[in-house]
Amino acid sequence: MNNSQLKLSRMFLITLIGLISSVIIVTNKGNAQTMESYKVIDVTSEIADGKEKEVNLLFEGERRKIVQLTLRNGKNLEDHSAKEPIVIQCVAGKGELIIKNAEETYTLKLLPGTFVTVEGNVMHDVIGKPSVSILLIRFLSDKENKK
Repeated sequence: MNNSQLKLSRMFLITLIGLISSVIIVTNKGNAQTMESYKVIDVTSEIADGKEKEVNLLFEGERRKIVQLTLRNGKNLEDHSAKEPIVIQCVAGKGELIIKNAEETYTLKLLPGTFVTVEGNVMHDVIGKPSVSILLIRFLSDKENKK
């Protein structure tokens, strides 16, 4: 390969790399988050006066539902389970999460910042001690999502 062919090959390679880089940059800009791809959710971090059991739907989207649940004056949810996995995060007050399986019962303290994951079909209860406010994130199955 002579000198001019080598220079021409280098110029072609540099141009090709520049073109590919431009396509990548433009494509990535199209994937930037927009208001349709995220939502900022305001969470109440104090327990004010209200109903003994208060449920506020904060978000319902594809395959997930987020609620803020506040239990006052020692109120509890009563034993129940969810078909899908859930996440519980305590945001205010004090309470207990009671998890039950066939052999044992576990009592977990809920304090602000406590974050617990619970698998699907696990019996559990939440009790205000005396009052607690939690975020509950429920991961919906495809079937539940289409309802």
